[in-house]
Amino acid sequence: MARLDRYILRQVLLPFLTAVLVVVLLVFLFQARRLASAALGLGLTLEDAVVIFGAALPPFLVMAVPIAYLMAVLVGLGRLAQDLEVVALLAAGASPLRIARTPLLVGVVVSLLGLPLAHWAEPRGLQALQRRLVDVGLRNLTGAVRPGTFNEDFSGSAVYARARDEAGNLSDVLVFDERDKSRPALVTAARGRFQVSRQGVEFELSQGELHLLQGADADDRYDRLRFGELRMGLDAQDELDKKTRFVSAISMLDSTEMRRVAADYGPNSPLGRRFEKTYWRRYAIPMMAFVFALLGAATAISGGPRSRARSAIHGLLAVLVYYLLSRVGDLLVVKYPGTPFWASFAPVLMMAVFGLFALRRAGGRR
Repeated sequence: MARLDRYILRQVLLPFLTAVLVVVLLVFLFQARRLASAALGLGLTLEDAVVIFGAALPPFLVMAVPIAYLMAVLVGLGRLAQDLEVVALLAAGASPLRIARTPLLVGVVVSLLGLPLAHWAEPRGLQALQRRLVDVGLRNLTGAVRPGTFNEDFSGSAVYARARDEAGNLSDVLVFDERDKSRPALVTAARGRFQVSRQGVEFELSQGELHLLQGADADDRYDRLRFGELRMGLDAQDELDKKTRFVSAISMLDSTEMRRVAADYGPNSPLGRRFEKTYWRRYAIPMMAFVFALLGAATAISGGPRSRARSAIHGLLAVLVYYLLSRVGDLLVVKYPGTPFWASFAPVLMMAVFGLFALRRAGGRR
């Protein structure tokens, strides 16, 4: 590696590592409201908090790393421009592409490293996040039953208990279940205890009665059954969906499963096209590290020694333009067959062509 390449590499790598931390922090702050609405108030333990935020990190990093690299190129080459080193290099005959060679090569490496992050770490992180939010939500639902009040967090059911001990055992329990509108049920029991699993919530009741109401068609008669032990499933899905609604069910799939589901739906299905678009974006988004390197190098090299504000604005515009082009692609995918691939890669190609054109002209615009 030439001395110039090593020198420019040092100027870019340290800002890149710093920018990754800064962008991750900014992304977490931007997403904090959604994570807080899902996680706060659920009786989180320290382990829960670590798992939730750790699992949420890979999906954020998929886009944060290319943005961080854009910031690194702007800072690293911008420092050279500020010290007039870029002017000296251009005057010595170095082309803008030669100056940008090292950042572009590092951008290729960052893009390649982003592929396993998008294809492997993102779906597994989202799966772990969804599982932990469900576990915590179920614990919270069962622990929220307070003595002397009706709890209606379970869909179609209301739970009441006169007392609750420290172990979570309930006494003098009443459950009204109207999930089956034609045959509502009223359950009374001397004791009750919740059992939580990945499948949902079970209410273990003992020493009680089950009243099955027949409705108006049967002259309001009902059946009464005495029981020693009864296991009753409760529906917590609606409440859990509120806590996990921001976790994309599509993005939780690994890439192989995503392609299979897209093929099952077919190209004429809008939902199938969404699956296919998400699959191709797992390739397209990491490629933006290289594209952002092109744009960042063009901005820094064409700027003068007092162009920090200009570089920052151009960097923000680059991210904004990519976001807007991606949203346009989302709309096209919903409406038109055959668009998922191009909706994913067209923004990348358009910005890459513009970045290459801007970089070639950068040396003559000073």
